[in-house]
Amino acid sequence: MPSVKKLVARKAAKSAARHTAHGTLSKLKRDPVRAATLLGLGGVIGAVAGWTAARTANGTAPVSSS
Repeated sequence: MPSVKKLVARKAAKSAARHTAHGTLSKLKRDPVRAATLLGLGGVIGAVAGWTAARTANGTAPVSSS
């Protein structure tokens, strides 16, 4: 049987995911163009940030030698 701590953490994550999904759907219904633009922009920014972080962590990012 999982510990109480893990059970509470799982329920909190599930609740946060539901809340996020509900809010996203609600925004898409109210103003689809703006919501799609912001979601797309957030996805692009997140992808660039993840790519940059991965390159930095792997040591493949260019280092300026000034």
